Amino acid sequence: MSKQQGSASGVQLTDAFEWEVYHNSETNIFELSKKLPEDLVASLAREVILRVASRTVAAGGAVRPVSQEALLAFSTALASDSPKSAAKIIAAERKAGRPVEDIYVNFLAPAARQLGDMWNSDHITFAQVTVGSGRIFAIMRSMRHMFESVALPDEPEVVFASVPGETHTLGVRMAADFFRNDGWNISLLVGLSHDDLLAEIAQISSRIIGLSFSGEHSLEALSQLIVALHICAPHLSIVVCGQEAEEFRAILDLMGVDGIAATMEEAKLHFTRLSQAER
Repeated sequence: MSKQQGSASGVQLTDAFEWEVYHNSETNIFELSKKLPEDLVASLAREVILRVASRTVAAGGAVRPVSQEALLAFSTALASDSPKSAAKIIAAERKAGRPVEDIYVNFLAPAARQLGDMWNSDHITFAQVTVGSGRIFAIMRSMRHMFESVALPDEPEVVFASVPGETHTLGVRMAADFFRNDGWNISLLVGLSHDDLLAEIAQISSRIIGLSFSGEHSLEALSQLIVALHICAPHLSIVVCGQEAEEFRAILDLMGVDGIAATMEEAKLHFTRLSQAER
């Protein structure tokens, strides 16, 4: 089915590269790198590289091979002084008919691996790898709308999850009970590691996730999870929930979350809005 014809859920998809999304994402990443400690920025860059580089394993073989010259040009453009050079290469490939998954496997994944190798061997600086991984992330965000939407269940469904490493889970358990009593279909995921949580989310058909956040001590784990979800589950709408969330609104907004809720009433408003938007 053509993306322009829409999907089973009624969401209209398009093949166009979204330049505004790319620009906003790249700008947000740059601003985020100025607000966060350097070690946290480094961990987010590693998360992008790891998740994108592993795409080759998940997606399988290539559809249309890419020459080494083309891949080198793309990798060089990622860390260049030109903000749009790498994105223009991908936009041109899309215009020429290269499938999105093929771009992930044949351009983004190899470039991410190359960035990681060069970083580990000190052939590029921290600033360069931050720029390069940030542009890969921005390119992926700009193509988020190109993926087919999965069919939605008849009942409104939301995944509730505690941030990996968080031991205080009473609040998210109570929230899950509250929403179940209100008629929502809730999948509750608590006490899981980062990788295990991503694996569980991949098995659930929901398109909305509420992440329980309890304060600054969980900010690194939350940030890594948000980045990973944007890459591994681009269809997923993310709402960060918790009384401490409002304090970090400026950072969370830059991460591209779809909602921030300090109370269950606010969370319900976000979930209802996002659920209705998907139908």
